[in-house]
Amino acid sequence: SHNVEALGHRGAQGQGRTVRQQLSEMGSDWGPGESELSALKSTDDAALLENTRKRYEAGHIYTRSGRLLLAVNPYRKLPLYTDELLQMYKSSLHPQSELAPHVYAVAGSAHMGMMQNSMSQSVVISGESGAGKTETAKILLQYLAEVSCSAGSDLHTRVIKTNPIMESFGCAKTVWNNNSSRFGKFLTLQFSATGRMLGASMKTYLLEKSRLTSQLPGEHNYHVLYTVAKGLSAHSRKEWGLPASSNVEDFKLLNVKKGDVEWDQFPCNFPELSGAMHVIPHLDSVQDSCWKVVMAILYLGNVEFLGKVEDDAVVSDKSVLAKVAKLLSCEPEQLEKAICTQNIKAGLDWISKPNTCEYAVNVKHALTKALYSRLFDFVVEAINDSLISGEEGRFFIGAVDIFGFECFPTNSLEQLCINFANEKLQRMFTEAVFESILAEYQKEGINVDAMTYEDNTKVVELIDASGTGILSLLSEECFFPSGSDASWLQKIKQAHAKHPNFIEERMDKTAFTIAHYPGKVTYQSQGFLVKNKDPLSQDLLVLMQFSDDEFIASMFKEKQQDLLAGGHGVRRFKSAKFVGVIDSFRTSLNALVKTLSSTKTHFIRCVKPNMIKKPNAFVEDVMMRQLYTSGVVQAVQATRKGFPDHLLFSELIARYFIVLPQNAKSSDGKEGVKALLNSAQVMEEQYRIGKTKVFLGVGVLDRLEQRRMEFIAAQAIAMQVIVRMYIAKRRLKEKRDAMERKRNAEAEAKRQEDEARMRREEEERLAREKEEEETRKKEEAEETERQKRFQRARQMSFERRSAKKKREVDDKKKNEEEATRIAAQATALSVKELDSERLYQYQQEVADGGGTDNAEMMNVAVVSDIGWKGGGAEPSAPQDDVWAQYDFKCAVSDVLEYAEYLGMDIKADAHLLWIADEALQAPEPQGWEQRLDPKGGVYYYHPTTGMSLSQHPLDHHYQQFYLQMKAQYDAMYTGKGGNAAAPAGAPGASMAQQPIEMVPYVSPPLDEESKGKKGLFGMLARPASAKPPAKGGGPVDEMFELEVDLQRQADGLGIGLTLDNIIVEVEPGGSVASQGELQYGDQIVAVDSNSLEGRMLKDVIVPRKTHKLIVRYTRMSSQPPSPRRVRAKKLRQAEGAAPRRIEEIDVMIEREPASGRLGFGIDAMNTIVEVDPNGPVAGKLHVGDKIVAVDDTLLYFKRFVDTIDGSGKHKLRIARLRSAPEGGLKKGLKKDAKRRSSSGLGIPPVPHKGNGMLRAGAAPALREVRLNKETDVTKIGAVFHRSDDAFDKSFFNVEGSSVQPIIKKVDPGSMAEAGGLVPGDVVLSVNGISGLSNFQVVEMLRKGQGIFNLVVISGRQVQHTFSGGGSAGL
Repeated sequence: SHNVEALGHRGAQGQGRTVRQQLSEMGSDWGPGESELSALKSTDDAALLENTRKRYEAGHIYTRSGRLLLAVNPYRKLPLYTDELLQMYKSSLHPQSELAPHVYAVAGSAHMGMMQNSMSQSVVISGESGAGKTETAKILLQYLAEVSCSAGSDLHTRVIKTNPIMESFGCAKTVWNNNSSRFGKFLTLQFSATGRMLGASMKTYLLEKSRLTSQLPGEHNYHVLYTVAKGLSAHSRKEWGLPASSNVEDFKLLNVKKGDVEWDQFPCNFPELSGAMHVIPHLDSVQDSCWKVVMAILYLGNVEFLGKVEDDAVVSDKSVLAKVAKLLSCEPEQLEKAICTQNIKAGLDWISKPNTCEYAVNVKHALTKALYSRLFDFVVEAINDSLISGEEGRFFIGAVDIFGFECFPTNSLEQLCINFANEKLQRMFTEAVFESILAEYQKEGINVDAMTYEDNTKVVELIDASGTGILSLLSEECFFPSGSDASWLQKIKQAHAKHPNFIEERMDKTAFTIAHYPGKVTYQSQGFLVKNKDPLSQDLLVLMQFSDDEFIASMFKEKQQDLLAGGHGVRRFKSAKFVGVIDSFRTSLNALVKTLSSTKTHFIRCVKPNMIKKPNAFVEDVMMRQLYTSGVVQAVQATRKGFPDHLLFSELIARYFIVLPQNAKSSDGKEGVKALLNSAQVMEEQYRIGKTKVFLGVGVLDRLEQRRMEFIAAQAIAMQVIVRMYIAKRRLKEKRDAMERKRNAEAEAKRQEDEARMRREEEERLAREKEEEETRKKEEAEETERQKRFQRARQMSFERRSAKKKREVDDKKKNEEEATRIAAQATALSVKELDSERLYQYQQEVADGGGTDNAEMMNVAVVSDIGWKGGGAEPSAPQDDVWAQYDFKCAVSDVLEYAEYLGMDIKADAHLLWIADEALQAPEPQGWEQRLDPKGGVYYYHPTTGMSLSQHPLDHHYQQFYLQMKAQYDAMYTGKGGNAAAPAGAPGASMAQQPIEMVPYVSPPLDEESKGKKGLFGMLARPASAKPPAKGGGPVDEMFELEVDLQRQADGLGIGLTLDNIIVEVEPGGSVASQGELQYGDQIVAVDSNSLEGRMLKDVIVPRKTHKLIVRYTRMSSQPPSPRRVRAKKLRQAEGAAPRRIEEIDVMIEREPASGRLGFGIDAMNTIVEVDPNGPVAGKLHVGDKIVAVDDTLLYFKRFVDTIDGSGKHKLRIARLRSAPEGGLKKGLKKDAKRRSSSGLGIPPVPHKGNGMLRAGAAPALREVRLNKETDVTKIGAVFHRSDDAFDKSFFNVEGSSVQPIIKKVDPGSMAEAGGLVPGDVVLSVNGISGLSNFQVVEMLRKGQGIFNLVVISGRQVQHTFSGGGSAGL
């Protein structure tokens, strides 16, 4: 065995020479100069330029520098891509070292690296526009398809045929390039574990749609428009009603004059393009449909309008529009109407508004862009469908052919995005070539000369930084109604005035300049916002969706949303959040960079020798600039000074030990590495040994790999000799023939079986497609009918609400007049009967133990309790309908139908039907208009962002709200994430299924003096000595608990509560007002024997006819007793318990002498909303105080302004929210407050709700807050955090780079506090618009007015939900 190995080793050396000789004989010419730039004696600019010039002039356009290939565009055809040359690179075991630099060598190295290292590869092809990137990508694809496609497969042909198709649809002539890619492309080739190509897929980026409607002088539109205009057959023209022949000069979109078109510069002619599409199955059957769309685009460009810019649009030549309509299979009248008019809803009527000529031109251009972009997307999707294999690939090789750096006389948003993509790829190249090398040297302790390189991180951050980047500010500006190109430009000038790469143009106020890595580019800001919005009229969209041509209708068909889980076939609604062109582009670009980072990357830098696209013209200044900006110079210097290949000791020894002589001793670590390299005759200056790795100089690894492959080849030859000899001795002709016949028979049988199976599968597939198509049409019909029913329900609900509102206004006016009359009589009677002096004397008698027989004065004491009111009228009889108990404001049928529309299960989600009821009452969101499409359907349009929605803008908001509330109920009440059961009383609900967690109410300890109390008479008869003295000799707080029975009326309880369930509003004539015992300031602690324990009443109560409420209230010990104290229980307050939050005080005020004004403002509920700091009541009254009495006359439900007279002085009794004193809560919150203060946010501790801290997870994490801002200057009283720096985003369960709208502070007594906002709340949506940033929410609340519906989630609750409980501080 040793003799055989020795022979093999010697044979390897001889075989290596033979291979090199054979390759040399086949014509592998390395060319003049150095093919490896790092081998130059000098790496100065002159040496690099001279070496590149020599090779270019000799036709050797490829030069290598480490892992980088430099390709110079020759602007002529060279014999570098023959089949013989391809086979030569394919046959080489190591083409990077054995053969001259070539794209084939890079492709072969990527394919071999994928197989040897089991790692996906990628090739990044970059360079300026016109440098030859597209041609290089075609050459790369040609090699990979040739070496990896299996015999008998047409995948190779299909992959190659995609090139002329994509070049025709995606390339155009520009100033710098006759075949410039106007889109980015990332082609991935999928491979099996054995290296066989299984399929391919292509992803495109940012098609330049603006080129369709405008081109610079000397530039062309997309190639396919010229190809089809010239080559379309006469038969097709006749069939489609077009002229028998036409010239390209006849179409305005083509921007050419007679004789300007150089047809030899096009990638293919019409027959070649048609033949390429014939190879792609999904395109072959729809070729005529594609050509119809192309011709419709061309004729649409010829449509013009009469009049000037602001005149009403009228089509000048309707015959041209008729051709477009016929090609698009729609009615000409409807197409003209969709372009020239728009139907807008004004009140309850629809009006037709004519478009101006300028607006109509924009609408026409939008349709042109939409037709072409959707056709382009269809072509890409069809190509992918034909190239994707059913087998799952193990590895892939990706080729990035993305737009080159561009600088035109006029640069817009497209150029900014293109150059930004090049900046990102340049940044990736820098990290791969330079930064990683320096970090590795430092880690391993290798000393080399300092390497310098240009870093473009600042430019990338200037464009893409979160919040302040140019693209981020552009996306944000599109959201504002007053946003414009000028305001956006002003913002970026202010944000980046001192940035070294941002230059403000002094001579042109609409332009700005960015210093990119290749050079400076000036951009015109005009049109940036419109291009980012990319609007398309809903009228045209609907018209295309209803086209009689199924191909066109399918292109414009909206993508269906996912089905709701358990939603009975209901799909998710489309979000009303605006997503611009650049948002999608940035997301796709980041995904591309992430994919490339996970692969072994190879780089090809394409450069052009001149700027005039001429052969044999080498301009040194142009070349030198590109060598620097592409990083070639820095890469050569880094490679020259450093060691490009890094291997672990174990990797080097394990892979290359076979190159050692037979008698060499094997060892590990540094000694083994030194021995191996010395035996391979590697000089010491060509490598460095670090702590764990060996660093090899340029070419060392290639030589080692070459020797290894030669040794393996020699061993393989030796083994083949032995095997062939053994087979020759055993070979029998008869047996071989028999086996051959048997194999042939089996192959034939298998072929027939496969054909039969394929026929069956094809028949089954066609049957499935037919069934799926029928199902799809049925679902679309049902969805259309559901939409119509919802529209009718919403309209009927609107009309019923209007009528009901009118009746309520009339009833309210009558009730107020009757209440005023009764109150006046009661006041007069009270003044006569109640004598304060007699009452005082009587109280002294009672304190001394007497006065119990004075019935008259006892009655006076009974009715003198503040705020007491006798029982009202009998409550109205509840409706017999089972749904009456749900307190719906809208018609039950409308609520149920809309609930089904949202995806609710009526029985299982009965406890959430209030969401549907609230949605039907919600006001129309600001900024949206109702419009009518040509087919009579209603849609919603947002003029600011240009968005169109077929459903109501709030549908998505309330559907998400329902899903979030359902998930919260499931988590709170089932504990297993399952569906919460319906409340008791809902149709189909069982007693065993309750969605509310039942917590039995346990009354706290009673006060000692309350035990054995018989009633008011017993209290009055008790000796004065038995009464416990007040602490400090003054009045103290006394807490009472009262149980009341409440009859629910048809419209609910008629009560308004705080988050702590404290009564702050009572509806006149409602259930609470009719009962008469509940008062302002009472706190509800239990309902129907179910303790609230920190939960809100609306989240616990189950609607029924009669409710049993338990409330607590506090009164000062000095206040006279009220009738309800007869039934109330006095409670013993626990140590450290919170005092009552509502106190009533008397305040004396005087009018201002000069003007007679009081100096404060109130709302309809007699709550003070504004106090003049310089007025007569400053310091006496506070915002948030509620006036309950004026001049000893209780207001009850009367308005303050209707009760007060014009005298100069007044006595007011007010109810005020009192802050907790230093004691009481301090102990209970000390630990929690310490945790909260440690975060640095300054958020105060959570106040008590009842007795004790807020139970984790008890209050709803998600809730809706309504704010009513009457004017645009009304203060809301909430402060938001300016940045995310102070937050742990995982704590709030939020991600992303945008600043989250999180409340930092809430002003006491403000609208925000009254609405229930607290510090730490995260605002999820405003008026149905979600995904807003901090700045956007603040701007909406600051500048807008009207009703704002905020969906918020508590940060504390988020922590409890996602951390499993506990009380971690913010």
